[in-house]
Amino acid sequence: MNDKQRKKALDSWRGKKNNSQGHFFEGFIKTACAVYKQKGIAYVEKMPEPFMVLEKKDRGIFKGRFIAHAQPDFMGTLSGGRSICFEAKYTSTDKLAQTVLTAEQWDSLEQHWKAGAKAGVCAGIGNVYAFIPWPVWRSMQEIYGHKYMTAEDLEPYRVKFNGACMFLDPVSPPTVEARDTLGAAKKRLWDKLQTVERDAEEAAEIERLETALQTVVGVVTANRLFEIIRREPKEKHAAFLKTTLEAALGGADYSACKTLDDMGTVYAKYFVESAGGV
Repeated sequence: MNDKQRKKALDSWRGKKNNSQGHFFEGFIKTACAVYKQKGIAYVEKMPEPFMVLEKKDRGIFKGRFIAHAQPDFMGTLSGGRSICFEAKYTSTDKLAQTVLTAEQWDSLEQHWKAGAKAGVCAGIGNVYAFIPWPVWRSMQEIYGHKYMTAEDLEPYRVKFNGACMFLDPVSPPTVEARDTLGAAKKRLWDKLQTVERDAEEAAEIERLETALQTVVGVVTANRLFEIIRREPKEKHAAFLKTTLEAALGGADYSACKTLDDMGTVYAKYFVESAGGV
C-alpha cells in the first residue's frame, strides 16, 4: 500500500468512526427526549433526514439519496409552550469547529432563535456534554477569539449525563472555573460589541462627509481627494474630511490638489481669508 492509498484508507476509517460516534451521541439525546416526554417536561423529536427517491423497486424497496439539511436535528416544544430546536454535534478530538454547521443549518437555527425559540447546539467533546445557546455559538470569534470551542469552553454550558445527554439539565452548581470562564467571555463579547459599535458610527460619519463633499466639489474632484486622504492613518480620515468640506462650502477650490500638502495649502488660504486676512 502506497502513501496515497494509506491516506485514503485512514480518511475512510476516520469518517466511519465519526459517523458511528455521531449516531451514539444522537442516541444519548433521544434517550433524554424520552425521559423529558415521560415527565411532561418537553416533547422533542429527532427530525428525519430529507431524501430523494431515485428508483422504486418491488416490495417497498427503493434507491435514494439524502439531500441538503432543511431543518435542525431535533425540534419540539417545552412545557409552557416555547419551542426548542438544536443541532447535535460530537467530536472525539480536542475542539469542535463552528464550521461543522452547514449554511442551511446555521440559517435555520438563526431564524428559529429570532422567532423566540430556545435554539442552540447540543455538543459533545470527548466525555464533556453541553447545550450551547445559539447566541454563544454564533459569536465564538467575539467571545473566545477563535471559531471553535474546547472542552474547557463547554464548561459553563455543561449538562448532566447519565447514559442520556440531559440537554435541559445544566450541571449545578457550576464550578468556580466555569463561572470565571463565562465572566471573561461576556467581558470579551461586550468589549468587542463596543468596538463594533464605534467602528459603525465612524463609518457612517465618514460616508456622510464623503457624500456631502461629492455634492459640493463634484464626484471627480471628491474621489481624488478621497484617494489622498485614505493614504493617511485611518483615525485621521474624518478630521481631514470635515476640514475639507468646511473649506469647500466656504468657496475653497480643491480641483488642482494632488497631494495632502496641496490640500493643506488650499485650507490655509481659506482659513486666512475667512478670518479677515489678506
